[in-house]
Amino acid sequence: MKEQFQGCLLGTAVGDALGFPVKGLTAADIRAGYGEVRDYLEVPSVRSQPGELADEGQLMLLTLESLCTQRKLDLPDMVRRLRGWYRSHPKDFTPLTRHVLGRLDEGERWEEASEGASLDSAFDPPDGGNLARVVPVALYHAMRSEKLVADTISVSRLTHWDDRAVDAAVALNFLIARLVAEDRQAFDALAKFVATGHPEVKSAVESAVAFNSLDCSGTVLGALGVGVWAARTATDFESGLLAVVALGGATDTNGAVAGALLGAKFGRMNIPGRWYYKLEGHARIEVFGSRLLEHASA
Repeated sequence: MKEQFQGCLLGTAVGDALGFPVKGLTAADIRAGYGEVRDYLEVPSVRSQPGELADEGQLMLLTLESLCTQRKLDLPDMVRRLRGWYRSHPKDFTPLTRHVLGRLDEGERWEEASEGASLDSAFDPPDGGNLARVVPVALYHAMRSEKLVADTISVSRLTHWDDRAVDAAVALNFLIARLVAEDRQAFDALAKFVATGHPEVKSAVESAVAFNSLDCSGTVLGALGVGVWAARTATDFESGLLAVVALGGATDTNGAVAGALLGAKFGRMNIPGRWYYKLEGHARIEVFGSRLLEHASA
């Protein structure tokens, strides 16, 4: 299980770093400008170094560090870390995360900021900025299904209060826990799990499992669907992640979600060395992954 824990966390970060430089480009633009994106790119206009973590990877690490240091879900600690991250002036945010953390930084309680944003039509549908951030919760509670659902909801709602975003995060973490346990029926179990949840989440999962149309725009439902599609169809980590980046759109968000699922499915050793060794903070993520497994097994 250690391989799956580390693979899931590293996969999230790798997907974010690989996809970020071509974020917002269409599939045709990516092919014309870069061919197949097989390695981290250095794109001057993006202002990032090859292998540098963008917001998805940084926020995943924020949750991971909080769980490992507090040995529990500590929402005040996570709010403090989110506020500190916001004040560090990150290079990239998803729009909803930027809005909520801006309100938080101005002194609003996180509940008011997050729920208030969910009522703003500018964020309908919600983006997928919560998904990578909840990934460590799936691992921490991989053997505690009831706690997994409750804590995923809590962590998601720090920025994404909308029921679609919350249910998508729970569905993602449910599937991660199944893949980490090497459940061969994981995707069938996911279909049953979402059947009684939000109908839009159910539809997104069904479309992905049936290999129907994919939404690559970065909405929370689209990112979940792309990730499920990649994990369902890929024969190895590399080909799965390359296929996601080649789709274009929100390649960082989609890459992070797909990377988490692919890493959980195929494990740490299936991540190409050229991606692992050039990834910012790779050793730190691996160490925290081992520590998270110890806490999960306690």
